[in-house]
Amino acid sequence: MTKRLVMPPRKEDLLEVIDCADAILFGIRGFSVNFTEIPKEELEKVCMTVKKQRKELFISLNKNMHNGDLPVLEELLKQCAALGVDGVFYYDVAVLEICHRLSLDLSLIWSAEHLTTNGYTVSYWHKFGVDGVFLSNEITKREILDIHRISGAMCITQVFGYLPMYVSKRHAVQNYLSHFDLEEEESKHFYLAKEGNIYPIIEREVGTEIYSSFIMNALEEYLEYQKCNMDYVFLSGFLIPLDKFRQVLAYFEIVNDENLKMLEERLAALFTNTGKGFLYRETVYQVK
Repeated sequence: MTKRLVMPPRKEDLLEVIDCADAILFGIRGFSVNFTEIPKEELEKVCMTVKKQRKELFISLNKNMHNGDLPVLEELLKQCAALGVDGVFYYDVAVLEICHRLSLDLSLIWSAEHLTTNGYTVSYWHKFGVDGVFLSNEITKREILDIHRISGAMCITQVFGYLPMYVSKRHAVQNYLSHFDLEEEESKHFYLAKEGNIYPIIEREVGTEIYSSFIMNALEEYLEYQKCNMDYVFLSGFLIPLDKFRQVLAYFEIVNDENLKMLEERLAALFTNTGKGFLYRETVYQVK
């Protein structure tokens, strides 16, 4: 059965979306990028809330770690294991090394965004003790299905939400405002207008993140993923108004071949900027 992994728009929205989810995903503030965050001090409380609802909890520790992060990272991983967290997303191999060294009973999910693109690498990490992979949004639906078929690892693919495009450790917007003596902004949400598109920009403690100008809508593809027994699909509420996101979750919960067209029309009425990303567009590198 394909499970729905849901990320609430904000940590305060957890109970508003949990009924339509099989699993919940949060990042830990200061240790993750591109995900709705919770402070590390709230991890136990959130875990108890999710488990009380008999749902799974995934935690993301997917930023590139510094040496100074390692002592806290080790304690976070120990805590995740003790709390029975169902999966930990990681980017930096330090997470894998710590889990091996301490023999922590944790399900690890390789989440390297633009690098999780081929089945052979996924199979390698799977043989190395990694349980699953959060697949890149830069590959096609055919490639997603191929990796799921050949890798042997648990696969997660995104079916709804804004897509992360770029992450920098620099605080690019604040540096720009400071360099040109512009008024500092209290908000951490910004937008870049380029060639008729609007790209959301978020600045956090760990740096700057830029997202796609469109919202991924793979409602139709979700039905195919179900038929192929994809392990998890990911629905991101990040930057989505809660009321609209709740409707989206309801549509994914009830969609079938008969009502697909009707629900697609309803989704189109909710959002004017949906798209399919690279699901039907191969990336081709050309030498100029």
